[in-house]
Amino acid sequence: MSKKIGELRPSQFITTFGPGSIVDLPDYSVIIAGIDKWDGFDVSKSKTIDESRLKRKININQIKSIPTNKDREFGTIPAYRFPEYHVCPNCRKLGKYSGREFIEEDGVLYCKNPDNQNGACPKVKTHPVRFITTCKKGHINDFPWGMYVHKKGEYNPKKCKLYLKDEGKTGSLKDLVVFCASCDKQRTMSEGFMNNKILGSCSGRRPWLRDFEECSNEKEILLRGASNIYFSSIESSIVIPNPVNEDLEEFVRNNIDFTDEDLINNRDEFNIVKKRDPDIKRIGLDKVWNIIQKLKKGENDSNVDLKTPEYNALLTEHHNYEGIDFEVEVEGVPNRYSDFLSNLVRVKRLKEVIVLKGFTRVQPLPDLTSRLSNESEDNSEASDSDHVQLAPLSAEKLGWLPGVETYGEGIFLRVNNEKLIKWESENEDYGKGMERAHKKIFKDRKLPDEAIPQFPGLRYVLLHTLSHALIRELTMHSGYSSSSLKERIYSDSETGMAGILIYTSTVDSEGSLGGLVELGKKDKFESILARSLSAANYCSGDPQCAENDADKLIDINGAACHSCMLVAETSCEKSNRYLDRSLLVRTVANQSREFFNV
Repeated sequence: MSKKIGELRPSQFITTFGPGSIVDLPDYSVIIAGIDKWDGFDVSKSKTIDESRLKRKININQIKSIPTNKDREFGTIPAYRFPEYHVCPNCRKLGKYSGREFIEEDGVLYCKNPDNQNGACPKVKTHPVRFITTCKKGHINDFPWGMYVHKKGEYNPKKCKLYLKDEGKTGSLKDLVVFCASCDKQRTMSEGFMNNKILGSCSGRRPWLRDFEECSNEKEILLRGASNIYFSSIESSIVIPNPVNEDLEEFVRNNIDFTDEDLINNRDEFNIVKKRDPDIKRIGLDKVWNIIQKLKKGENDSNVDLKTPEYNALLTEHHNYEGIDFEVEVEGVPNRYSDFLSNLVRVKRLKEVIVLKGFTRVQPLPDLTSRLSNESEDNSEASDSDHVQLAPLSAEKLGWLPGVETYGEGIFLRVNNEKLIKWESENEDYGKGMERAHKKIFKDRKLPDEAIPQFPGLRYVLLHTLSHALIRELTMHSGYSSSSLKERIYSDSETGMAGILIYTSTVDSEGSLGGLVELGKKDKFESILARSLSAANYCSGDPQCAENDADKLIDINGAACHSCMLVAETSCEKSNRYLDRSLLVRTVANQSREFFNV
């Protein structure tokens, strides 16, 4: 269907309805096509997002905005009908477009089943079936209706007449019966859910890419609208303008495309491309070439540090920066908390870039589930078929990925590092207990020891818990909903990094309401922090909530539950894990490990 069938916001595309996802429409459902199926002209016209640090992190040449064109009759993002099987609500006929039973008009399938025992259907609108099959490698296909009902018997698609009967006695899966009128065979759907092995091996179908690949995984049945049918894998960074006094190596990193093999390996090619660049010529081609050779070995790995430069920028006076998308104002730390906090900064303006790298089905990736590290390996070449793998956005790797720019405001604070080091030392044993719980959750998912991410540390748990306490309180006063606020935790014991950025950002408008940054003023923030810590003292789930100790940790959380510490999943960078309010303040359990002993 070469027409416009629906609309999505750019932010929806990146987080929920990217390539490989299923979008339900009023008359049918579709699967969004891979980025290699998009119109090249539309992609070329869309805005190129400039964020060099993020491009180096995920090793791409370009970040492109989602192509949009409101004035055009046709959509800019292709999509394909999926699932192909539909069912008639009248006669319960099950099938695809055939021209005999199912006819298509304006993209809608109608049933006119002439073989219906009660007479031909009066052109009834059909709807997509609810059941599909998938595997942990991201492949997805229609449910094998014919094979399923005939078991080991012969199935002839041209002669067999399939029906999906709903007996409606109990509302369970046993009431859904697949029936072949030609062979007089039937089978309930409950059997398929109880034993995946009867469905056979995965076909390796990738309908968003219009191809197949080899796959030996077992099929799994999912509902078409299930929440675990699509988990987007994204990478994001806060855009920090280049300092005026940046060093030469940083300048080269930001102005040379290290993914262009010809450019960084062929001196003649480099001279041809860069000899007209005034900034490169001003420094000198020879000097820039030598720096490239020094840096190129480390530029194509995934260990690019995104957070340390952001942390330093948030602590640097605004006049050292160029540009308008990053503006900070230093506030004085409230006297009441001067022993605990070192810096308080109002972030009046910021820009975040979010890039979609791929997606998974059935389960999210381990590093996506709990955001355990800044590593960006996509696990796409994992050899163990039992582990979930990142599905690609294109059949072959392209030099670009889709992304969005979001604009907003925030509050940044830094915790006193000297007091934090002393506190970490005093609670070292509890930190080891949390580390054991961290390893256990991955071992329970049958992840090998070498694949288990590093424990982020007790420092991180404290900062993360403080962030959640502040988000819950800020929601009450800022004018933003809880799902609108996000966090970015800066934690590293070796470098002394200990900061929290709580911010809000939107795609559809530049700027924000100003309600959050206003609460970053010294006197107002003192009240916000005091209320946050006071609220963390008690929970409606106490004493049970407060009594979680190192040997009782569930989901790597201590004293934390929905009533006291958990926030919207979209707001948390660790999927509501690594939280413990007993590290923040004294609880009813009185374990004497609180940091804020005010």
